[in-house]
Amino acid sequence: MVETIACLLLAGLFYLLSVYVALRSPDSNKSYKSALWIVLAGILFRITLWPLAPALSDDPFRYRWEGKLQAAGGNPYDARPNDPGWAHLRDATFPRVPGKDFKAVYGPLTELVEWITYRIASAEEPDVVRQVFWFKVPYALCDLAVLTVLPILLISRGYAADRVLIYAWSPLPVIAFWATGHNDSLVILWLALAFLAAAKQRWTWAFVALSLAAAAKVWPLLLFPLFIGWRGYRPLRWYQWWVAVPILLALAWPYWTDIHENLRFMSGFVGGWRNNDSVFGMILWLAKDIYRAKKIAFAIIAAGAAFVTLRRWPLERGALAAITLMLMVSANCHPWYLTWILPLLTLLPVPALLLWTALIPIAYSAVITWSALGEWNGSTALRWFEYAPVYGVLAGSWIIGRRTHLRNTARTVG
Repeated sequence: MVETIACLLLAGLFYLLSVYVALRSPDSNKSYKSALWIVLAGILFRITLWPLAPALSDDPFRYRWEGKLQAAGGNPYDARPNDPGWAHLRDATFPRVPGKDFKAVYGPLTELVEWITYRIASAEEPDVVRQVFWFKVPYALCDLAVLTVLPILLISRGYAADRVLIYAWSPLPVIAFWATGHNDSLVILWLALAFLAAAKQRWTWAFVALSLAAAAKVWPLLLFPLFIGWRGYRPLRWYQWWVAVPILLALAWPYWTDIHENLRFMSGFVGGWRNNDSVFGMILWLAKDIYRAKKIAFAIIAAGAAFVTLRRWPLERGALAAITLMLMVSANCHPWYLTWILPLLTLLPVPALLLWTALIPIAYSAVITWSALGEWNGSTALRWFEYAPVYGVLAGSWIIGRRTHLRNTARTVG
Protein backbone atom coordinates (compact mmCIF):
# COMPACT_ATOMS: atom_id res chain seq x y z
CA MET A 1 0.00 0.00 0.00
CA VAL A 2 2.85 2.40 0.74
CA GLU A 3 4.20 1.97 -2.78
CA THR A 4 0.68 2.26 -4.25
CA ILE A 5 0.01 5.54 -2.44
CA ALA A 6 3.43 6.88 -3.50
CA CYS A 7 2.72 5.99 -7.15
CA LEU A 8 -0.71 7.63 -7.01
CA LEU A 9 0.74 10.82 -5.52
CA LEU A 10 3.42 10.90 -8.22
CA ALA A 11 0.75 10.35 -10.86
CA GLY A 12 -1.19 13.22 -9.27
CA LEU A 13 1.83 15.50 -9.74
CA PHE A 14 2.03 14.74 -13.46
CA TYR A 15 -1.75 15.11 -13.65
CA LEU A 16 -1.65 18.63 -12.18
CA LEU A 17 1.10 19.62 -14.63
CA SER A 18 -0.99 18.27 -17.51
CA VAL A 19 -4.03 20.22 -16.29
CA TYR A 20 -1.95 23.39 -16.14
CA VAL A 21 -0.86 22.93 -19.77
CA ALA A 22 -4.39 22.12 -20.91
CA LEU A 23 -5.86 25.21 -19.23
CA ARG A 24 -3.32 27.44 -20.95
CA SER A 25 -4.75 26.48 -24.34
CA PRO A 26 -7.19 29.11 -25.67
CA ASP A 27 -10.88 28.44 -25.21
CA SER A 28 -11.34 29.36 -28.86
CA ASN A 29 -10.20 25.83 -29.72
CA LYS A 30 -13.59 24.17 -29.67
CA SER A 31 -12.88 21.26 -31.99
CA TYR A 32 -13.12 17.65 -30.88
CA LYS A 33 -9.87 16.61 -32.58
CA SER A 34 -7.43 17.33 -29.75
CA ALA A 35 -9.99 16.14 -27.18
CA LEU A 36 -10.16 12.82 -29.04
CA TRP A 37 -6.43 12.22 -28.52
CA ILE A 38 -6.74 13.20 -24.86
CA VAL A 39 -9.62 10.76 -24.37
CA LEU A 40 -7.76 7.97 -26.20
CA ALA A 41 -4.78 8.46 -23.89
CA GLY A 42 -7.14 8.38 -20.91
CA ILE A 43 -8.60 5.09 -22.15
CA LEU A 44 -5.07 3.68 -22.46
CA PHE A 45 -4.40 4.62 -18.83
CA ARG A 46 -7.58 2.78 -17.87
CA ILE A 47 -6.79 -0.37 -19.86
CA THR A 48 -3.44 -0.76 -18.07
CA LEU A 49 -5.27 -1.21 -14.75
CA TRP A 50 -8.25 -3.21 -16.02
CA PRO A 51 -6.71 -6.67 -15.33
CA LEU A 52 -6.27 -5.90 -11.61
CA ALA A 53 -8.62 -7.63 -9.20
CA PRO A 54 -10.45 -5.25 -6.81
CA ALA A 55 -7.96 -4.60 -4.01
CA LEU A 56 -8.36 -1.10 -2.54
CA SER A 57 -11.96 -1.73 -1.50
CA ASP A 58 -14.23 -4.70 -0.84
CA ASP A 59 -17.31 -2.95 -2.24
CA PRO A 60 -17.53 -5.11 -5.42
CA PHE A 61 -17.93 -8.16 -3.16
CA ARG A 62 -20.95 -6.44 -1.64
CA TYR A 63 -22.32 -5.66 -5.12
CA ARG A 64 -22.12 -9.32 -6.05
CA TRP A 65 -23.79 -10.46 -2.83
CA GLU A 66 -26.70 -8.06 -3.38
CA GLY A 67 -27.02 -9.21 -6.99
CA LYS A 68 -26.98 -12.86 -5.91
CA LEU A 69 -29.55 -12.14 -3.20
CA GLN A 70 -31.92 -10.63 -5.77
CA ALA A 71 -31.42 -13.57 -8.14
CA ALA A 72 -32.45 -15.83 -5.25
CA GLY A 73 -35.64 -13.82 -4.72
CA GLY A 74 -34.46 -11.62 -1.83
CA ASN A 75 -34.80 -7.90 -1.28
CA PRO A 76 -31.45 -6.17 -0.50
CA TYR A 77 -33.30 -3.49 1.48
CA ASP A 78 -34.69 -6.18 3.78
CA ALA A 79 -31.80 -8.61 4.16
CA ARG A 80 -28.35 -8.45 5.73
CA PRO A 81 -25.46 -10.70 4.66
CA ASN A 82 -25.33 -12.13 8.21
CA ASP A 83 -29.04 -13.06 8.28
CA PRO A 84 -29.35 -16.81 9.00
CA GLY A 85 -32.18 -17.11 6.48
CA TRP A 86 -29.76 -16.29 3.66
CA ALA A 87 -26.81 -18.35 4.91
CA HIS A 88 -27.11 -20.62 1.85
CA LEU A 89 -25.85 -17.73 -0.31
CA ARG A 90 -22.47 -17.70 1.43
CA ASP A 91 -19.54 -18.87 -0.66
CA ALA A 92 -15.81 -18.24 -1.00
CA THR A 93 -16.39 -14.49 -1.45
CA PHE A 94 -18.41 -14.04 1.74
CA PRO A 95 -15.48 -13.18 4.10
CA ARG A 96 -14.78 -10.08 1.99
CA VAL A 97 -18.38 -8.82 1.86
CA PRO A 98 -18.40 -5.54 3.86
CA GLY A 99 -21.20 -4.35 6.13
CA LYS A 100 -22.49 -7.83 6.98
CA ASP A 101 -24.78 -6.45 9.69
CA PHE A 102 -26.38 -3.77 7.51
CA LYS A 103 -29.01 -3.69 4.79
CA ALA A 104 -28.49 -2.10 1.38
CA VAL A 105 -28.01 1.67 1.11
CA TYR A 106 -27.58 2.09 -2.66
CA GLY A 107 -30.43 3.37 -4.80
CA PRO A 108 -32.80 1.04 -6.69
CA LEU A 109 -31.15 1.75 -10.05
CA THR A 110 -27.82 0.53 -8.66
CA GLU A 111 -29.53 -2.55 -7.23
CA LEU A 112 -31.04 -3.25 -10.64
CA VAL A 113 -27.60 -3.02 -12.27
CA GLU A 114 -26.19 -5.40 -9.65
CA TRP A 115 -28.95 -7.94 -10.34
CA ILE A 116 -28.41 -7.82 -14.12
CA THR A 117 -24.63 -8.05 -13.72
CA TYR A 118 -24.90 -11.06 -11.44
CA ARG A 119 -27.24 -12.88 -13.82
CA ILE A 120 -24.79 -12.39 -16.68
CA ALA A 121 -21.62 -13.08 -14.67
CA SER A 122 -22.99 -16.23 -13.01
CA ALA A 123 -24.12 -17.58 -16.38
CA GLU A 124 -20.76 -16.95 -18.07
CA GLU A 125 -18.27 -17.52 -15.23
CA PRO A 126 -18.54 -20.52 -12.84
CA ASP A 127 -15.74 -19.31 -10.53
CA VAL A 128 -17.41 -17.20 -7.82
CA VAL A 129 -14.27 -15.16 -7.13
CA ARG A 130 -13.82 -14.33 -10.81
CA GLN A 131 -17.45 -13.22 -10.94
CA VAL A 132 -16.56 -10.32 -8.63
CA PHE A 133 -14.09 -9.04 -11.22
CA TRP A 134 -16.84 -8.65 -13.81
CA PHE A 135 -18.79 -6.33 -11.53
CA LYS A 136 -16.30 -3.71 -12.73
CA VAL A 137 -17.75 -3.92 -16.26
CA PRO A 138 -20.91 -1.75 -15.96
CA TYR A 139 -19.10 1.00 -14.09
CA ALA A 140 -16.15 1.03 -16.50
CA LEU A 141 -18.66 1.39 -19.35
CA CYS A 142 -20.36 4.28 -17.55
CA ASP A 143 -16.96 5.94 -17.16
CA LEU A 144 -16.36 5.63 -20.92
CA ALA A 145 -19.76 7.21 -21.52
CA VAL A 146 -18.77 10.13 -19.28
CA LEU A 147 -15.67 10.63 -21.43
CA THR A 148 -18.00 10.89 -24.43
CA VAL A 149 -20.44 13.34 -22.84
CA LEU A 150 -17.97 15.78 -21.29
CA PRO A 151 -16.47 17.22 -24.54
CA ILE A 152 -20.00 17.91 -25.79
CA LEU A 153 -20.88 19.60 -22.51
CA LEU A 154 -17.71 21.71 -22.58
CA ILE A 155 -18.36 22.99 -26.10
CA SER A 156 -22.01 23.61 -25.24
CA ARG A 157 -20.84 25.89 -22.43
CA GLY A 158 -18.26 27.65 -24.64
CA TYR A 159 -15.10 25.99 -23.34
CA ALA A 160 -12.31 24.18 -25.15
CA ALA A 161 -12.96 20.45 -25.47
CA ASP A 162 -9.34 19.92 -24.30
CA ARG A 163 -10.56 20.48 -20.75
CA VAL A 164 -11.87 16.93 -20.78
CA LEU A 165 -8.30 16.12 -19.67
CA ILE A 166 -9.27 17.19 -16.14
CA TYR A 167 -11.51 14.12 -15.95
CA ALA A 168 -9.86 11.79 -18.47
CA TRP A 169 -6.35 11.96 -17.00
CA SER A 170 -7.25 12.14 -13.33
CA PRO A 171 -5.93 9.09 -11.44
CA LEU A 172 -9.17 9.00 -9.39
CA PRO A 173 -11.61 7.51 -11.94
CA VAL A 174 -8.87 5.26 -13.31
CA ILE A 175 -8.36 3.71 -9.88
CA ALA A 176 -11.97 3.91 -8.69
CA PHE A 177 -13.75 2.47 -11.74
CA TRP A 178 -11.18 0.41 -13.65
CA ALA A 179 -9.01 -0.99 -10.86
CA THR A 180 -11.47 -1.20 -7.96
CA GLY A 181 -14.89 -1.15 -9.65
CA HIS A 182 -16.85 1.40 -7.60
CA ASN A 183 -20.40 2.17 -8.72
CA ASP A 184 -20.15 5.99 -8.57
CA SER A 185 -19.61 6.30 -12.33
CA LEU A 186 -23.28 5.39 -12.75
CA VAL A 187 -24.22 8.53 -10.80
CA ILE A 188 -21.64 10.68 -12.58
CA LEU A 189 -22.90 9.65 -16.02
CA TRP A 190 -26.48 10.70 -15.30
CA LEU A 191 -25.30 13.93 -13.68
CA ALA A 192 -23.19 14.78 -16.74
CA LEU A 193 -26.22 14.13 -18.95
CA ALA A 194 -28.35 16.32 -16.66
CA PHE A 195 -25.92 19.23 -16.97
CA LEU A 196 -25.73 18.72 -20.74
CA ALA A 197 -29.53 18.81 -21.06
CA ALA A 198 -29.62 21.94 -18.89
CA ALA A 199 -26.98 23.59 -21.09
CA LYS A 200 -29.25 22.97 -24.08
CA GLN A 201 -32.29 24.26 -22.12
CA ARG A 202 -34.00 20.88 -22.25
CA TRP A 203 -35.13 20.96 -18.66
CA THR A 204 -37.50 18.00 -18.67
CA TRP A 205 -34.69 15.75 -19.91
CA ALA A 206 -32.38 17.35 -17.36
CA PHE A 207 -34.74 16.27 -14.58
CA VAL A 208 -35.04 12.79 -16.10
CA ALA A 209 -31.26 12.39 -15.92
CA LEU A 210 -31.04 13.95 -12.46
CA SER A 211 -33.78 11.59 -11.23
CA LEU A 212 -31.85 8.58 -12.51
CA ALA A 213 -28.73 9.88 -10.75
CA ALA A 214 -30.72 10.10 -7.50
CA ALA A 215 -32.07 6.60 -8.16
CA ALA A 216 -28.48 5.33 -8.22
CA LYS A 217 -27.40 7.14 -5.04
CA VAL A 218 -29.51 9.41 -2.88
CA TRP A 219 -27.24 12.45 -2.58
CA PRO A 220 -28.06 14.04 -6.03
CA LEU A 221 -31.45 14.98 -4.51
CA LEU A 222 -29.44 17.87 -3.04
CA LEU A 223 -29.22 19.39 -6.53
CA PHE A 224 -32.94 19.46 -7.33
CA PRO A 225 -33.51 23.01 -5.97
CA LEU A 226 -30.63 24.30 -8.10
CA PHE A 227 -32.05 22.70 -11.25
CA ILE A 228 -35.53 24.02 -10.45
CA GLY A 229 -34.13 27.53 -10.08
CA TRP A 230 -35.71 30.36 -8.14
CA ARG A 231 -36.67 33.94 -8.79
CA GLY A 232 -36.89 35.40 -5.34
CA TYR A 233 -38.93 32.77 -3.51
CA ARG A 234 -40.77 31.51 -6.59
CA PRO A 235 -39.61 28.44 -8.58
CA LEU A 236 -38.66 29.01 -12.20
CA ARG A 237 -39.30 25.46 -13.41
CA TRP A 238 -42.19 24.50 -11.22
CA TYR A 239 -43.58 21.61 -13.25
CA GLN A 240 -40.68 19.98 -15.20
CA TRP A 241 -39.23 18.37 -12.08
CA TRP A 242 -42.40 16.32 -11.53
CA VAL A 243 -41.05 13.82 -14.03
CA ALA A 244 -38.90 12.60 -11.12
CA VAL A 245 -41.94 11.19 -9.32
CA PRO A 246 -42.92 8.42 -11.79
CA ILE A 247 -39.26 7.58 -12.48
CA LEU A 248 -38.35 7.13 -8.82
CA LEU A 249 -41.60 5.28 -8.04
CA ALA A 250 -41.17 2.89 -10.97
CA LEU A 251 -37.60 2.01 -9.95
CA ALA A 252 -38.40 1.76 -6.23
CA TRP A 253 -41.59 -0.28 -6.59
CA PRO A 254 -39.95 -3.74 -6.96
CA TYR A 255 -37.99 -3.10 -3.75
CA TRP A 256 -40.78 -1.45 -1.74
CA THR A 257 -40.32 -2.03 1.99
CA ASP A 258 -39.61 -0.21 5.24
CA ILE A 259 -36.26 1.55 4.75
CA HIS A 260 -36.08 3.38 8.08
CA GLU A 261 -33.05 1.35 9.18
CA ASN A 262 -31.37 1.79 5.80
CA LEU A 263 -31.72 5.57 5.92
CA ARG A 264 -30.43 5.69 9.49
CA PHE A 265 -27.31 3.77 8.47
CA MET A 266 -26.94 5.86 5.32
CA SER A 267 -26.95 9.05 7.37
CA GLY A 268 -23.67 7.86 8.88
CA PHE A 269 -22.04 9.20 5.71
CA VAL A 270 -22.73 12.75 6.94
CA GLY A 271 -22.34 12.11 10.67
CA GLY A 272 -21.43 8.73 12.07
CA TRP A 273 -18.40 6.63 11.36
CA ARG A 274 -15.41 8.89 10.67
CA ASN A 275 -13.16 8.35 7.68
CA ASN A 276 -10.92 10.98 6.09
CA ASP A 277 -13.05 13.76 7.54
CA SER A 278 -11.92 17.38 7.85
CA VAL A 279 -14.47 20.01 8.95
CA PHE A 280 -16.60 17.36 10.66
CA GLY A 281 -13.86 16.89 13.24
CA MET A 282 -14.20 20.55 14.23
CA ILE A 283 -18.01 20.25 14.31
CA LEU A 284 -17.74 17.22 16.59
CA TRP A 285 -15.29 19.00 18.86
CA LEU A 286 -17.69 21.93 19.23
CA ALA A 287 -20.85 19.80 19.54
CA LYS A 288 -19.34 17.30 22.05
CA ASP A 289 -21.81 14.67 20.80
CA ILE A 290 -21.81 12.61 17.60
CA TYR A 291 -25.59 12.88 17.04
CA ARG A 292 -25.60 16.62 17.63
CA ALA A 293 -22.66 16.93 15.24
CA LYS A 294 -24.58 14.96 12.61
CA LYS A 295 -27.56 17.33 12.86
CA ILE A 296 -25.27 20.35 12.57
CA ALA A 297 -23.56 18.86 9.51
CA PHE A 298 -26.93 18.21 7.85
CA ALA A 299 -28.00 21.78 8.66
CA ILE A 300 -24.83 23.23 7.12
CA ILE A 301 -25.30 21.19 3.93
CA ALA A 302 -28.96 22.21 3.64
CA ALA A 303 -28.15 25.86 4.31
CA GLY A 304 -25.37 25.83 1.72
CA ALA A 305 -27.66 24.33 -0.94
CA ALA A 306 -30.37 26.88 -0.09
CA PHE A 307 -27.86 29.76 -0.25
CA VAL A 308 -26.50 28.98 -3.72
CA THR A 309 -30.05 28.36 -4.96
CA LEU A 310 -31.68 31.53 -3.62
CA ARG A 311 -28.66 33.63 -4.59
CA ARG A 312 -29.17 32.29 -8.13
CA TRP A 313 -25.63 31.07 -8.66
CA PRO A 314 -24.98 29.61 -12.13
CA LEU A 315 -26.03 25.97 -12.20
CA GLU A 316 -22.59 24.32 -12.44
CA ARG A 317 -20.99 26.72 -9.97
CA GLY A 318 -23.77 26.21 -7.43
CA ALA A 319 -23.64 22.42 -7.85
CA LEU A 320 -19.86 22.35 -7.39
CA ALA A 321 -20.15 24.47 -4.24
CA ALA A 322 -22.97 22.34 -2.79
CA ILE A 323 -21.23 19.01 -3.43
CA THR A 324 -17.87 20.28 -2.17
CA LEU A 325 -19.45 21.61 1.02
CA MET A 326 -21.17 18.26 1.56
CA LEU A 327 -17.87 16.39 1.21
CA MET A 328 -16.00 18.79 3.48
CA VAL A 329 -18.45 18.75 6.39
CA SER A 330 -19.36 15.05 6.21
CA ALA A 331 -17.86 12.48 8.53
CA ASN A 332 -16.91 10.18 5.66
CA CYS A 333 -15.00 11.10 2.51
CA HIS A 334 -13.62 8.09 0.65
CA PRO A 335 -11.17 8.91 -2.19
CA TRP A 336 -13.64 7.85 -4.89
CA TYR A 337 -16.20 10.35 -3.59
CA LEU A 338 -14.14 13.12 -5.20
CA THR A 339 -15.05 11.71 -8.61
CA TRP A 340 -18.43 13.38 -7.96
CA ILE A 341 -16.90 16.83 -8.55
CA LEU A 342 -14.49 15.95 -11.39
CA PRO A 343 -16.95 16.58 -14.28
CA LEU A 344 -17.74 20.01 -12.82
CA LEU A 345 -14.04 20.80 -12.44
CA THR A 346 -13.71 20.56 -16.23
CA LEU A 347 -16.00 23.61 -16.35
CA LEU A 348 -14.75 25.33 -13.20
CA PRO A 349 -11.15 24.24 -12.51
CA VAL A 350 -10.76 25.45 -8.92
CA PRO A 351 -7.04 25.02 -8.03
CA ALA A 352 -7.64 23.91 -4.42
CA LEU A 353 -10.10 21.21 -5.50
CA LEU A 354 -7.79 19.96 -8.25
CA LEU A 355 -5.05 19.73 -5.61
CA TRP A 356 -7.46 17.79 -3.39
CA THR A 357 -8.02 15.18 -6.11
CA ALA A 358 -4.24 14.74 -6.38
CA LEU A 359 -3.62 14.43 -2.62
CA ILE A 360 -6.57 12.28 -1.58
CA PRO A 361 -4.73 8.97 -2.23
CA ILE A 362 -3.22 9.62 1.22
CA ALA A 363 -6.60 8.45 2.56
CA TYR A 364 -5.84 4.94 1.28
CA SER A 365 -3.41 4.59 4.21
CA ALA A 366 -6.41 3.25 6.16
CA VAL A 367 -6.31 0.15 3.94
CA ILE A 368 -2.99 -0.86 5.54
CA THR A 369 -4.47 -1.59 8.99
CA TRP A 370 -7.65 -2.91 7.38
CA SER A 371 -5.70 -5.52 5.39
CA ALA A 372 -3.37 -6.44 8.24
CA LEU A 373 -5.65 -6.29 11.29
CA GLY A 374 -9.21 -5.96 9.99
CA GLU A 375 -9.46 -2.53 11.65
CA TRP A 376 -10.46 0.62 9.75
CA ASN A 377 -8.99 3.84 11.13
CA GLY A 378 -9.41 6.67 8.65
CA SER A 379 -9.21 9.60 11.06
CA THR A 380 -5.53 9.73 11.91
CA ALA A 381 -3.37 12.85 11.86
CA LEU A 382 -1.94 11.68 8.53
CA ARG A 383 -4.99 13.07 6.73
CA TRP A 384 -3.86 16.62 7.46
CA PHE A 385 -1.07 16.15 4.92
CA GLU A 386 -4.01 15.97 2.51
CA TYR A 387 -6.19 18.75 3.90
CA ALA A 388 -3.74 21.41 5.09
CA PRO A 389 -2.47 22.23 1.55
CA VAL A 390 -6.03 22.14 0.16
CA TYR A 391 -7.48 24.56 2.71
CA GLY A 392 -4.35 26.71 2.47
CA VAL A 393 -4.72 27.11 -1.30
CA LEU A 394 -8.48 27.64 -0.91
CA ALA A 395 -7.94 30.45 1.62
CA GLY A 396 -5.13 31.99 -0.44
CA SER A 397 -7.24 31.96 -3.61
CA TRP A 398 -10.13 33.63 -1.76
CA ILE A 399 -7.87 36.36 -0.37
CA ILE A 400 -6.29 37.06 -3.76
CA GLY A 401 -9.69 37.10 -5.44
CA ARG A 402 -11.10 39.43 -2.82
CA ARG A 403 -8.21 41.87 -3.14
CA THR A 404 -8.50 41.85 -6.93
CA HIS A 405 -12.23 42.54 -6.68
CA LEU A 406 -11.71 45.46 -4.26
CA ARG A 407 -8.93 46.90 -6.44
CA ASN A 408 -11.10 46.72 -9.55
CA THR A 409 -14.01 48.30 -7.68
CA ALA A 410 -11.78 51.15 -6.50
CA ARG A 411 -10.61 51.79 -10.07
CA THR A 412 -14.20 51.82 -11.32
CA VAL A 413 -15.27 54.28 -8.65
CA GLY A 414 -12.20 56.40 -9.27
